[in-house]
Amino acid sequence: MINTVSDMLLDLKKKEEEAIDKFQKEVVNLNHPTIIGDMYEGTAEKILNKTIFKGLDLKIVSGQIINKDRKKSAQVDCMIVEGEGNQIPNTNEWIYDISQVIAVFEVKKNLHKADLVDSYNKMLKINDIFDPVDMTENEYSLFRDSFRSAVGMEVPDHKDIDQYSVDIQMIYHTLLMETVMPLRIVFGFYGYKDMKNLREGFVSFLKENVTEDVDQAVKGFGPGSFPSLIFTRSSSLLKINGIPYKPSLDKNGFWDVYTSSNHNPLFHLLEILWTKLSYKHGISSDIFGEDLQIENLYRFLRSKATVRDGKIGWEYSYIELPDDLDLDPLYIDWEPEELSEAEHLLVAWLCREESMNTKSSMFNDLLKRYNLDENEILGSLKAKRLVYKDNNNDLRLLTDQCATVTKNGKFYAGENKDGKMEKWAVK
Repeated sequence: MINTVSDMLLDLKKKEEEAIDKFQKEVVNLNHPTIIGDMYEGTAEKILNKTIFKGLDLKIVSGQIINKDRKKSAQVDCMIVEGEGNQIPNTNEWIYDISQVIAVFEVKKNLHKADLVDSYNKMLKINDIFDPVDMTENEYSLFRDSFRSAVGMEVPDHKDIDQYSVDIQMIYHTLLMETVMPLRIVFGFYGYKDMKNLREGFVSFLKENVTEDVDQAVKGFGPGSFPSLIFTRSSSLLKINGIPYKPSLDKNGFWDVYTSSNHNPLFHLLEILWTKLSYKHGISSDIFGEDLQIENLYRFLRSKATVRDGKIGWEYSYIELPDDLDLDPLYIDWEPEELSEAEHLLVAWLCREESMNTKSSMFNDLLKRYNLDENEILGSLKAKRLVYKDNNNDLRLLTDQCATVTKNGKFYAGENKDGKMEKWAVK
Protein backbone atom coordinates (compact mmCIF):
# COMPACT_ATOMS: atom_id res chain seq x y z
CA MET A 1 0.00 0.00 0.00
CA ILE A 2 2.70 2.49 0.95
CA ASN A 3 4.45 2.08 -2.40
CA THR A 4 1.21 2.64 -4.28
CA VAL A 5 0.37 5.80 -2.34
CA SER A 6 3.90 7.21 -2.59
CA ASP A 7 3.92 6.68 -6.36
CA MET A 8 0.56 8.45 -6.58
CA LEU A 9 1.89 11.38 -4.55
CA LEU A 10 4.96 11.61 -6.77
CA ASP A 11 2.72 11.76 -9.86
CA LEU A 12 0.64 14.48 -8.20
CA LYS A 13 3.78 16.45 -7.33
CA LYS A 14 5.06 16.26 -10.93
CA LYS A 15 1.69 17.37 -12.36
CA GLU A 16 1.49 20.34 -10.00
CA GLU A 17 5.05 21.36 -10.85
CA GLU A 18 4.20 21.15 -14.56
CA ALA A 19 1.05 23.26 -14.00
CA ILE A 20 3.08 25.98 -12.25
CA ASP A 21 5.72 25.91 -14.99
CA LYS A 22 3.05 26.15 -17.71
CA PHE A 23 1.38 29.10 -15.97
CA GLN A 24 4.71 30.90 -15.70
CA LYS A 25 5.43 30.39 -19.41
CA GLU A 26 1.99 30.86 -20.98
CA VAL A 27 0.11 33.26 -18.69
CA VAL A 28 2.51 35.47 -16.79
CA ASN A 29 6.03 35.06 -15.47
CA LEU A 30 5.58 35.80 -11.78
CA ASN A 31 8.66 37.00 -9.98
CA HIS A 32 7.16 38.03 -6.63
CA PRO A 33 8.84 35.75 -4.06
CA THR A 34 5.81 35.62 -1.74
CA ILE A 35 3.42 34.63 -4.53
CA ILE A 36 5.87 32.04 -5.85
CA GLY A 37 6.28 30.68 -2.34
CA ASP A 38 2.50 30.49 -1.95
CA MET A 39 2.23 28.38 -5.12
CA TYR A 40 4.66 25.79 -3.83
CA GLU A 41 3.24 25.82 -0.32
CA GLY A 42 -0.17 25.19 -1.87
CA THR A 43 1.26 22.26 -3.80
CA ALA A 44 2.79 20.83 -0.63
CA GLU A 45 -0.57 21.22 1.14
CA LYS A 46 -2.35 19.31 -1.67
CA ILE A 47 0.16 16.48 -1.34
CA LEU A 48 0.02 16.39 2.45
CA ASN A 49 -3.77 16.20 2.42
CA LYS A 50 -3.38 12.86 0.63
CA THR A 51 -1.10 11.48 3.35
CA ILE A 52 -3.35 11.70 6.41
CA PHE A 53 -5.93 9.16 7.54
CA LYS A 54 -9.59 10.05 7.57
CA GLY A 55 -11.38 9.82 10.90
CA LEU A 56 -8.45 10.97 13.06
CA ASP A 57 -9.46 14.64 13.21
CA LEU A 58 -6.28 15.65 11.38
CA LYS A 59 -5.92 18.67 9.13
CA ILE A 60 -3.28 20.62 7.22
CA VAL A 61 -2.94 24.28 8.20
CA SER A 62 -0.39 27.10 8.22
CA GLY A 63 0.19 29.65 10.95
CA GLN A 64 2.06 29.52 14.25
CA ILE A 65 2.63 27.13 17.12
CA ILE A 66 2.28 28.20 20.74
CA ASN A 67 3.22 26.56 24.03
CA LYS A 68 1.73 26.76 27.52
CA ASP A 69 3.89 29.81 28.34
CA ARG A 70 2.50 31.60 25.25
CA LYS A 71 5.82 31.45 23.43
CA LYS A 72 5.30 31.27 19.67
CA SER A 73 7.17 29.74 16.75
CA ALA A 74 7.99 31.60 13.57
CA GLN A 75 5.37 31.37 10.84
CA VAL A 76 4.97 27.73 9.77
CA ASP A 77 4.47 26.96 6.08
CA CYS A 78 2.46 23.78 6.72
CA MET A 79 1.70 21.64 9.74
CA ILE A 80 -0.36 18.53 10.39
CA VAL A 81 -2.45 19.15 13.47
CA GLU A 82 -5.01 17.29 15.53
CA GLY A 83 -8.19 18.73 17.02
CA GLU A 84 -9.41 22.31 17.17
CA GLY A 85 -7.16 25.37 17.00
CA ASN A 86 -7.72 29.11 16.90
CA GLN A 87 -8.08 30.77 13.51
CA ILE A 88 -6.41 34.17 13.25
CA PRO A 89 -9.24 36.62 12.40
CA ASN A 90 -9.70 37.49 8.70
CA THR A 91 -6.91 35.09 7.57
CA ASN A 92 -6.42 31.45 6.65
CA GLU A 93 -3.76 31.16 9.34
CA TRP A 94 -4.15 29.19 12.56
CA ILE A 95 -2.66 29.06 16.05
CA TYR A 96 -2.19 25.57 17.49
CA ASP A 97 -0.79 24.40 20.80
CA ILE A 98 2.38 22.36 20.27
CA SER A 99 0.79 19.34 21.97
CA GLN A 100 -1.62 19.13 19.01
CA VAL A 101 1.03 19.28 16.29
CA ILE A 102 1.98 16.00 14.58
CA ALA A 103 4.41 17.37 11.98
CA VAL A 104 5.89 20.72 10.92
CA PHE A 105 6.95 21.44 7.32
CA GLU A 106 9.26 24.10 5.97
CA VAL A 107 8.57 24.34 2.21
CA LYS A 108 11.26 25.55 -0.21
CA LYS A 109 10.97 25.93 -3.97
CA ASN A 110 14.77 25.76 -4.29
CA LEU A 111 16.66 24.02 -1.51
CA HIS A 112 20.26 25.22 -1.63
CA LYS A 113 22.68 26.00 1.19
CA ALA A 114 21.05 29.27 2.30
CA ASP A 115 17.58 27.66 2.23
CA LEU A 116 18.86 24.65 4.16
CA VAL A 117 20.33 26.91 6.85
CA ASP A 118 17.11 28.96 7.03
CA SER A 119 14.98 25.81 7.34
CA TYR A 120 17.24 24.32 10.00
CA ASN A 121 17.13 27.47 12.13
CA LYS A 122 13.34 27.66 11.89
CA MET A 123 13.06 24.04 12.99
CA LEU A 124 15.26 24.84 16.01
CA LYS A 125 12.59 27.25 17.20
CA ILE A 126 10.17 24.31 17.42
CA ASN A 127 12.62 22.66 19.83
CA ASP A 128 12.86 25.89 21.82
CA ILE A 129 9.13 26.13 22.52
CA PHE A 130 8.50 22.44 23.13
CA ASP A 131 6.79 21.64 26.44
CA PRO A 132 7.88 18.42 28.19
CA VAL A 133 4.88 16.11 28.37
CA ASP A 134 4.03 12.72 29.80
CA MET A 135 4.03 10.00 27.18
CA THR A 136 0.92 8.03 26.42
CA GLU A 137 1.09 4.23 26.59
CA ASN A 138 1.34 4.06 22.80
CA GLU A 139 4.12 6.66 22.69
CA TYR A 140 6.03 4.75 25.37
CA SER A 141 5.80 1.66 23.16
CA LEU A 142 7.50 3.61 20.34
CA PHE A 143 10.21 4.92 22.69
CA ARG A 144 10.76 1.46 24.15
CA ASP A 145 11.11 -0.17 20.73
CA SER A 146 13.61 2.51 19.66
CA PHE A 147 15.69 2.32 22.82
CA ARG A 148 15.85 -1.48 22.87
CA SER A 149 16.94 -1.48 19.24
CA ALA A 150 19.60 1.15 19.92
CA VAL A 151 21.17 -0.24 23.08
CA GLY A 152 20.17 -3.91 23.26
CA MET A 153 18.70 -3.64 26.75
CA GLU A 154 15.40 -2.91 28.40
CA VAL A 155 14.50 0.72 29.16
CA PRO A 156 15.80 1.67 32.64
CA ASP A 157 13.67 3.54 35.15
CA HIS A 158 14.00 7.26 34.53
CA LYS A 159 15.36 7.80 38.05
CA ASP A 160 18.19 5.34 37.41
CA ILE A 161 19.38 6.56 34.00
CA ASP A 162 22.31 8.55 35.47
CA GLN A 163 23.84 5.25 36.60
CA TYR A 164 24.56 4.30 32.99
CA SER A 165 27.31 5.37 30.61
CA VAL A 166 27.16 8.76 28.93
CA ASP A 167 26.35 7.32 25.51
CA ILE A 168 23.35 5.38 26.88
CA GLN A 169 22.17 8.42 28.86
CA MET A 170 22.34 10.69 25.83
CA ILE A 171 20.58 8.35 23.44
CA TYR A 172 17.93 7.75 26.12
CA HIS A 173 17.17 11.47 26.41
CA THR A 174 17.41 12.04 22.66
CA LEU A 175 15.02 9.21 21.75
CA LEU A 176 12.65 10.29 24.52
CA MET A 177 12.36 13.75 22.97
CA GLU A 178 12.13 12.36 19.44
CA THR A 179 9.12 10.29 20.51
CA VAL A 180 7.02 13.14 21.85
CA MET A 181 8.10 16.04 19.64
CA PRO A 182 6.44 16.85 16.30
CA LEU A 183 8.13 15.57 13.18
CA ARG A 184 10.21 18.33 11.56
CA ILE A 185 10.42 18.05 7.78
CA VAL A 186 12.11 20.21 5.13
CA PHE A 187 10.11 19.84 1.90
CA GLY A 188 12.14 20.97 -1.12
CA PHE A 189 10.99 20.92 -4.74
CA TYR A 190 14.22 21.81 -6.54
CA GLY A 191 17.73 22.71 -5.46
CA TYR A 192 20.52 20.20 -4.81
CA LYS A 193 20.75 18.14 -8.00
CA ASP A 194 21.43 14.78 -6.36
CA MET A 195 21.94 12.93 -3.09
CA LYS A 196 25.71 13.50 -3.07
CA ASN A 197 25.26 17.28 -3.24
CA LEU A 198 22.55 17.28 -0.58
CA ARG A 199 24.80 15.30 1.76
CA GLU A 200 27.73 17.63 1.13
CA GLY A 201 25.55 20.69 1.70
CA PHE A 202 24.45 19.43 5.12
CA VAL A 203 27.98 18.40 6.14
CA SER A 204 29.31 21.82 5.12
CA PHE A 205 26.68 23.51 7.30
CA LEU A 206 27.44 21.18 10.20
CA LYS A 207 31.19 21.83 9.98
CA GLU A 208 30.56 25.57 10.22
CA ASN A 209 28.77 25.11 13.54
CA VAL A 210 30.46 22.16 15.26
CA THR A 211 33.80 22.67 16.99
CA GLU A 212 36.13 20.66 19.21
CA ASP A 213 36.57 23.72 21.46
CA VAL A 214 33.96 23.22 24.22
CA ASP A 215 34.09 26.92 25.11
CA GLN A 216 33.06 27.83 21.55
CA ALA A 217 30.35 25.16 21.19
CA VAL A 218 27.09 26.30 19.59
CA LYS A 219 23.79 24.95 20.92
CA GLY A 220 21.34 23.27 18.59
CA PHE A 221 23.57 20.84 16.71
CA GLY A 222 23.02 17.62 18.59
CA PRO A 223 21.19 14.77 16.79
CA GLY A 224 17.93 15.72 18.48
CA SER A 225 18.02 19.07 16.67
CA PHE A 226 18.34 17.57 13.19
CA PRO A 227 15.16 17.65 11.07
CA SER A 228 13.41 14.28 10.87
CA LEU A 229 13.58 14.41 7.07
CA ILE A 230 15.13 16.74 4.50
CA PHE A 231 14.36 16.15 0.85
CA THR A 232 14.48 17.70 -2.58
CA ARG A 233 14.09 16.25 -6.08
CA SER A 234 14.85 12.54 -5.59
CA SER A 235 17.22 12.85 -2.63
CA SER A 236 16.60 12.59 1.11
CA LEU A 237 18.36 12.79 4.45
CA LEU A 238 16.58 10.71 7.09
CA LYS A 239 17.03 10.55 10.83
CA ILE A 240 17.51 7.11 12.40
CA ASN A 241 15.45 7.51 15.56
CA GLY A 242 12.97 4.63 15.49
CA ILE A 243 10.45 6.53 13.34
CA PRO A 244 10.64 4.08 11.60
CA TYR A 245 14.37 3.42 11.07
CA LYS A 246 15.80 1.65 14.11
CA PRO A 247 18.93 3.13 15.72
CA SER A 248 21.78 0.93 16.92
CA LEU A 249 24.83 1.80 19.01
CA ASP A 250 28.00 -0.03 18.04
CA LYS A 251 30.52 -1.29 20.58
CA ASN A 252 32.29 2.10 20.53
CA GLY A 253 29.10 4.05 21.26
CA PHE A 254 28.59 5.40 17.73
CA TRP A 255 25.08 5.75 16.33
CA ASP A 256 24.26 6.11 12.62
CA VAL A 257 22.09 9.14 13.28
CA TYR A 258 21.50 10.27 9.68
CA THR A 259 21.20 8.21 6.53
CA SER A 260 20.43 9.14 2.94
CA SER A 261 18.37 7.86 0.03
CA ASN A 262 17.95 8.43 -3.70
CA HIS A 263 14.53 6.78 -3.68
CA ASN A 264 11.16 8.61 -3.95
CA PRO A 265 11.25 11.09 -1.02
CA LEU A 266 7.48 10.92 -0.62
CA PHE A 267 7.85 7.23 0.22
CA HIS A 268 10.03 8.22 3.19
CA LEU A 269 7.59 10.98 4.13
CA LEU A 270 4.81 8.40 4.35
CA GLU A 271 7.00 6.01 6.33
CA ILE A 272 7.85 8.47 9.08
CA LEU A 273 4.40 10.06 9.21
CA TRP A 274 2.48 6.79 9.20
CA THR A 275 4.84 5.29 11.79
CA LYS A 276 4.20 8.27 14.07
CA LEU A 277 0.43 8.01 13.59
CA SER A 278 0.30 4.21 13.82
CA TYR A 279 1.98 4.22 17.24
CA LYS A 280 0.07 7.27 18.48
CA HIS A 281 -3.34 5.88 17.52
CA GLY A 282 -2.68 2.13 17.63
CA ILE A 283 -3.22 1.70 13.88
CA SER A 284 -2.44 -1.74 12.41
CA SER A 285 0.90 -2.12 10.64
CA ASP A 286 -1.09 -3.52 7.67
CA ILE A 287 -1.08 0.04 6.29
CA PHE A 288 2.55 -0.56 5.26
CA GLY A 289 1.69 -3.59 3.15
CA GLU A 290 3.66 -6.84 3.18
CA ASP A 291 6.81 -4.92 4.20
CA LEU A 292 9.23 -7.75 3.29
CA GLN A 293 11.42 -5.50 1.19
CA ILE A 294 13.32 -2.56 2.61
CA GLU A 295 14.70 0.34 0.63
CA ASN A 296 18.46 0.51 0.29
CA LEU A 297 19.79 3.45 2.31
CA TYR A 298 23.29 4.95 2.28
CA ARG A 299 25.09 5.49 5.58
CA PHE A 300 25.85 9.16 6.10
CA LEU A 301 26.54 10.60 9.57
CA ARG A 302 27.59 8.80 12.74
CA SER A 303 27.39 10.38 16.16
CA LYS A 304 28.75 9.62 19.60
CA ALA A 305 28.15 11.28 22.95
CA THR A 306 31.42 12.45 24.45
CA VAL A 307 32.69 14.32 27.53
CA ARG A 308 35.36 17.02 27.29
CA ASP A 309 36.43 19.30 30.12
CA GLY A 310 33.43 18.12 32.10
CA LYS A 311 30.94 19.04 29.36
CA ILE A 312 28.84 16.60 27.35
CA GLY A 313 28.64 17.01 23.60
CA TRP A 314 28.46 15.06 20.35
CA GLU A 315 31.22 13.81 18.09
CA TYR A 316 30.42 13.26 14.40
CA SER A 317 32.00 11.27 11.60
CA TYR A 318 31.08 11.36 7.91
CA ILE A 319 30.76 8.22 5.78
CA GLU A 320 31.62 8.61 2.10
CA LEU A 321 29.30 7.24 -0.58
CA PRO A 322 30.39 3.96 -2.18
CA ASP A 323 32.05 4.12 -5.60
CA ASP A 324 29.52 1.65 -7.05
CA LEU A 325 26.52 3.74 -6.00
CA ASP A 326 24.58 3.12 -9.20
CA LEU A 327 25.00 -0.65 -8.86
CA ASP A 328 23.25 -0.97 -5.51
CA PRO A 329 19.70 -2.38 -5.59
CA LEU A 330 16.83 -0.03 -4.85
CA TYR A 331 15.32 -2.62 -2.51
CA ILE A 332 16.79 -5.46 -0.52
CA ASP A 333 14.87 -8.42 0.90
CA TRP A 334 14.16 -8.31 4.63
CA GLU A 335 15.27 -11.34 6.62
CA PRO A 336 15.08 -12.15 10.34
CA GLU A 337 18.16 -12.92 12.37
CA GLU A 338 19.73 -16.33 11.72
CA LEU A 339 20.58 -18.28 14.89
CA SER A 340 22.95 -21.04 15.78
CA GLU A 341 21.41 -24.19 17.23
CA ALA A 342 22.39 -23.13 20.76
CA GLU A 343 20.94 -19.65 20.28
CA HIS A 344 17.75 -21.16 18.90
CA LEU A 345 17.31 -23.39 21.95
CA LEU A 346 17.81 -20.45 24.30
CA VAL A 347 15.48 -18.08 22.43
CA ALA A 348 12.81 -20.78 22.06
CA TRP A 349 12.96 -21.37 25.82
CA LEU A 350 12.61 -17.65 26.54
CA CYS A 351 9.59 -17.48 24.21
CA ARG A 352 7.86 -19.93 26.55
CA GLU A 353 9.31 -19.26 29.99
CA GLU A 354 10.19 -15.52 29.88
CA SER A 355 13.57 -15.76 31.65
CA MET A 356 16.61 -17.94 32.34
CA ASN A 357 19.25 -17.16 34.94
CA THR A 358 22.86 -17.32 33.81
CA LYS A 359 23.77 -19.02 37.11
CA SER A 360 21.26 -21.82 36.53
CA SER A 361 22.30 -25.37 35.74
CA MET A 362 20.18 -25.25 32.57
CA PHE A 363 22.13 -22.32 31.14
CA ASN A 364 25.49 -23.79 32.08
CA ASP A 365 24.51 -27.15 30.59
CA LEU A 366 23.71 -25.32 27.33
CA LEU A 367 27.14 -23.68 27.31
CA LYS A 368 28.88 -26.98 28.04
CA ARG A 369 26.88 -28.88 25.42
CA TYR A 370 27.89 -26.49 22.63
CA ASN A 371 31.34 -25.63 24.00
CA LEU A 372 30.48 -21.91 24.37
CA ASP A 373 31.23 -19.27 26.95
CA GLU A 374 28.67 -16.84 28.29
CA ASN A 375 30.10 -13.72 26.63
CA GLU A 376 30.13 -15.41 23.23
CA ILE A 377 26.48 -16.43 23.09
CA LEU A 378 25.12 -13.36 24.88
CA GLY A 379 27.23 -11.00 22.78
CA SER A 380 25.83 -12.55 19.63
CA LEU A 381 22.20 -12.41 20.81
CA LYS A 382 22.60 -8.83 22.04
CA ALA A 383 24.04 -7.78 18.67
CA LYS A 384 20.97 -9.33 17.05
CA ARG A 385 18.78 -7.33 19.48
CA LEU A 386 17.01 -10.47 20.71
CA VAL A 387 18.16 -11.06 24.31
CA TYR A 388 19.55 -8.97 27.19
CA LYS A 389 20.72 -9.73 30.72
CA ASP A 390 19.18 -7.75 33.58
CA ASN A 391 20.76 -6.79 36.90
CA ASN A 392 19.67 -10.12 38.45
CA ASN A 393 21.52 -12.13 35.78
CA ASP A 394 18.22 -13.12 34.20
CA LEU A 395 18.13 -13.41 30.42
CA ARG A 396 15.03 -11.86 28.85
CA LEU A 397 13.77 -11.19 25.34
CA LEU A 398 14.03 -7.75 23.74
CA THR A 399 10.93 -8.46 21.67
CA ASP A 400 7.25 -8.23 22.54
CA GLN A 401 6.08 -11.16 20.42
CA CYS A 402 9.13 -13.22 19.53
CA ALA A 403 8.76 -15.95 16.91
CA THR A 404 11.24 -18.67 15.98
CA VAL A 405 11.25 -20.40 12.61
CA THR A 406 13.12 -23.36 11.18
CA LYS A 407 13.51 -22.99 7.43
CA ASN A 408 15.68 -25.01 5.04
CA GLY A 409 17.57 -26.47 7.98
CA LYS A 410 18.40 -23.07 9.47
CA PHE A 411 17.07 -21.33 12.58
CA TYR A 412 15.65 -17.80 12.65
CA ALA A 413 14.03 -15.50 15.21
CA GLY A 414 12.55 -12.01 15.29
CA GLU A 415 9.79 -9.66 16.40
CA ASN A 416 6.38 -10.73 15.13
CA LYS A 417 4.03 -8.15 16.63
CA ASP A 418 3.76 -6.59 13.18
CA GLY A 419 3.29 -10.03 11.59
CA LYS A 420 6.50 -9.72 9.59
CA MET A 421 8.04 -13.01 10.79
CA GLU A 422 4.89 -14.90 9.91
CA LYS A 423 4.69 -13.28 6.45
CA TRP A 424 8.35 -14.09 5.82
CA ALA A 425 7.95 -17.72 6.87
CA VAL A 426 4.90 -18.20 4.62
CA LYS A 427 6.62 -16.54 1.66
